Amino acid sequence: MRPTQFFTESSSPQFTRVARVYDDLMAGISYGLWLCYIKELWRARALAPDSVLDVACGTGNVTYRLAAEGYETWGVDYSQPMIDIARSKLPAYRGRGPAPQFECQNAAAISLPRNFDAAVSLFDSLNYILDEEDLKRAFAAVARHLNPGGVFMFDVNTVFALSHRFFDQDNLSSQRFPLYRWVSHWDPETRLCTIEMDFRTLGENGIEDFHETHYQRGYTTLQLRQGLEQAGLTDVEFLHAFTTRPPSGRSDRIYVISRKPR
Repeated sequence: MRPTQFFTESSSPQFTRVARVYDDLMAGISYGLWLCYIKELWRARALAPDSVLDVACGTGNVTYRLAAEGYETWGVDYSQPMIDIARSKLPAYRGRGPAPQFECQNAAAISLPRNFDAAVSLFDSLNYILDEEDLKRAFAAVARHLNPGGVFMFDVNTVFALSHRFFDQDNLSSQRFPLYRWVSHWDPETRLCTIEMDFRTLGENGIEDFHETHYQRGYTTLQLRQGLEQAGLTDVEFLHAFTTRPPSGRSDRIYVISRKPR
């Protein structure tokens, strides 16, 4: 397939039509590695949470894996199509562990009837919060839902990664659907990355093409620290992803750790 054949005028809001192919797109992700890293960070800080809030949970892949390991889990995501798919997996999951709960909620306005020992937000989900004040509100909402001593861990794409177009990729030579091509554009003044995403899928009516435009904001470690501390979260740490080293100017992904005081 030539790339020029691939573009389509059929555009959808982000995380709507892509929801039904999201798990296929993420099929190569080692969820076990990501969770092993999170649990190692918990252990290194003498943390043994029983309950976990998964913020921006998507289709629930992390939420279900945590639940299968015995954690009481809730997942929240602003995309109703993603939450619908997460809930649809429940019948096949039953009996493997505590049943996770899912709610369609904006991260900046989380309102749940309980608190948690830990909260996570993975796969650069918080980069999708484009307004810094909304990000601060999300931090505050997470803090309200943590038990005293609870920990919040998340990862973000760095300004370095977004400005160097790490999003640019395609699989047009693949023999399996979905096919995709992603092209990003970086605005250094706003630190906003616009990603034009074209997809070709095999649907009920045959081959279908669609387009989604995604947006991510690059945040500095200073902005993240200030936002977390303003929300009352302390002991803020930054790590180069999947290591125990501090990030460098060329780190493409960082993990951020913070705690709610006892």
